[in-house]
Amino acid sequence: MKIEKYQQYLDAFNARDYDTICSFFSPDIVLYTEGHTIKGEQGIRDFYRFFHAYVEEQIQLKRFAANNDHVFAEGTMHLKGIQHLSREKLEEMGYQRFVEVPQGLEVDVELFLHYDLNEAGQFTEIRCASYTPPEI
Repeated sequence: MKIEKYQQYLDAFNARDYDTICSFFSPDIVLYTEGHTIKGEQGIRDFYRFFHAYVEEQIQLKRFAANNDHVFAEGTMHLKGIQHLSREKLEEMGYQRFVEVPQGLEVDVELFLHYDLNEAGQFTEIRCASYTPPEI
């Protein structure tokens, strides 16, 4: 995958264009984030629709490397609490490993992403690792 194609994916992500985001996924896509495993296009759509109802999220790419099988990206994820994402709501939705995000909080988080690609160049697995700053 070339950086221009990956930037199209990030642009769609930042615009909440879930249809375009999902066009990058293989049918058996798996997202690993914050100790949770989210399976399938619909699972990922459901997760982001939930999360983005509470938190505005923008990713700025800092570093990129790729070959035919993998993409490695590093970026800064800017989070802004638009509604209070409480511990109770996270637990109710099954995302107990995520941190509570208060309304009005704005914070930058370092983000590391590793994608596995199939022969068609679609993402089959996405692994996210991030640093949670002390202010969250």
